[in-house]
Amino acid sequence: MVPRTLRRRDGFTLIELLVVIAIIAVLIALLLPAVQSAREAARRAQCTNNLKQIALAAMNYESTNGTLPGGSYSVGGANWAAALANGYYVWGTYPENFSSFARMLPFFEQAPMYNAINFSSGTSAAPDNLTIAGVQIASLICPSDTKNETISLPASRASAGGVVPGWSFNEVYPLPPGNWNQAFTSYGGNAGTFTFGYSNLMSSSILGFFNGTIYNDSSVKLAQITDGTSNTFIFGEHSKGHLFILDPGYAISDNSWNSGRWYDSLFATLYPLNMGIGNYPGNLNSSYYYPTAAGSFHPGGCNFAFCDGSVKFIKNSISSWTFQTGNADSFGDSMPDNTTFVSVPAAAPAIKSGSYLLNSLNGIPATLGVYQQLSTRAGGEVISADAY
Repeated sequence: MVPRTLRRRDGFTLIELLVVIAIIAVLIALLLPAVQSAREAARRAQCTNNLKQIALAAMNYESTNGTLPGGSYSVGGANWAAALANGYYVWGTYPENFSSFARMLPFFEQAPMYNAINFSSGTSAAPDNLTIAGVQIASLICPSDTKNETISLPASRASAGGVVPGWSFNEVYPLPPGNWNQAFTSYGGNAGTFTFGYSNLMSSSILGFFNGTIYNDSSVKLAQITDGTSNTFIFGEHSKGHLFILDPGYAISDNSWNSGRWYDSLFATLYPLNMGIGNYPGNLNSSYYYPTAAGSFHPGGCNFAFCDGSVKFIKNSISSWTFQTGNADSFGDSMPDNTTFVSVPAAAPAIKSGSYLLNSLNGIPATLGVYQQLSTRAGGEVISADAY
């Protein structure tokens, strides 16, 4: 028999245990970024696929209807008067109604939802259009967007303190009885270098200033995209989470998927890509036009669909026009060098005083960066393939 004092003891010593734990911790630290990177790669791939589906739907819409879908269409006549009388527009001069996504529903294989919309009401805020507002469409959501969860609407604007997703329900009167929701989108149509609310009293000459592919009352044909379909945005990322970074107090009212308002389903290249995230021009300020900015939570840039159906990842470092002179509009919002926002002519008196058009300052045209050039449909710019 082996003496008790000579028997070998099984198990780890304390030092051995600590060494094993340390090795495991190091391995986890090394693997976690790789896992996170792999997950983000999968999310970005899904986002790319979403934009491909959206672009394909837009192409099919154009083939069927002769034009790309409008960002919204103003209502007039009896529909406009009825909607205004019923209080469906808190801003009576901004009669945008349904988003391009709502009009493309049959091309998303969502024909039943399309048939459920009452377009004759003139607005997605009408009570009979509340049901579709709360339906989330998977292809309209980027999985990296962190603030796109469907929410329950408050009983009335007053009960919520005034800041709510306002275009998806009646802004003046309480909601009908029942529980109503609002779903959102992570994408927007390309309005060009600027966008804002549109009035049904605007003249065609004012409408002609818009230089994108999808904007209020647009009817752009693919043949009119003379810059080339492979060099022109049609849709891009317009992350709701990004807007929470720019203005957390009001971002909850942005990105309703069914709404044609410019801060819901459109983007513009007025401000640099992913403004407010990471290294961007620190002298920029925006209190009114921030919802026009394109943005995402993909590291380093955003996905954009082009008019030829392709999807490309555009880096934050893409050339953009400059904001070095302290140029600002009456709201204090930064404007690009050599440009100013001027009041809409008195010929359209019903337009709210806050509506502006982006014009050149003293006849000196702004120098468009590559980012802005990609957003114009007929600017005549020559863009190198290695510029973005």
